[in-house]
Amino acid sequence: MEYRMKGGMPGMPGMPQLPPAAPMIPLVIGICLILFGGMLFFNEWLLRWIVAGMLVLVGLLLTMLGLRLKRMLG
Repeated sequence: MEYRMKGGMPGMPGMPQLPPAAPMIPLVIGICLILFGGMLFFNEWLLRWIVAGMLVLVGLLLTMLGLRLKRMLG
């Protein structure tokens, strides 16, 4: 993606133009969050599994980090 530093407003030559796909990013994220919230309304156990999965992933990451540091330090 290339940014042209030619600004669209007169008198402001350093303003970059927005990429044409910029509005799609918040739209897609917003729709995904709405769908995820709707799923949580009907499946409250889903939140439990997501939180538990995130905690397991963080625990695995910290364990791997600790083992790697231990190996690096001797």
